[in-house]
Amino acid sequence: MSTALIVGGDQIDGIKQELSNFGITHINHWSGRKVGDGKKIIPQDTDLIILITDWISHTFTHKIKQNAAKRGVKIVYTPNGPAALRTRLKRLDPDYVVEAECREDQSGFSLH
Repeated sequence: MSTALIVGGDQIDGIKQELSNFGITHINHWSGRKVGDGKKIIPQDTDLIILITDWISHTFTHKIKQNAAKRGVKIVYTPNGPAALRTRLKRLDPDYVVEAECREDQSGFSLH
């Protein structure tokens, strides 16, 4: 995956960093609260949608869900914050490991 759309949230720097750690190279963001957001079309190159559930309405969530399903785009529902997103990304890709979670044992091999 290389492009993600974040829908919702204001302070999303931690979420952007988490997505970057996950291998996302391009990130779009819609606040979900602007009048025009409901009329936007999901960018064609979007591989993953992150819905920050505590910042958007049920109606807007439903619209995004329908449009993503038509296009076959995966959605991750998460409250705001990188730790919650990390947990959900691990479910999406069990091999996903954050560098800070790795440690070396005494033989020099990395443990997860």
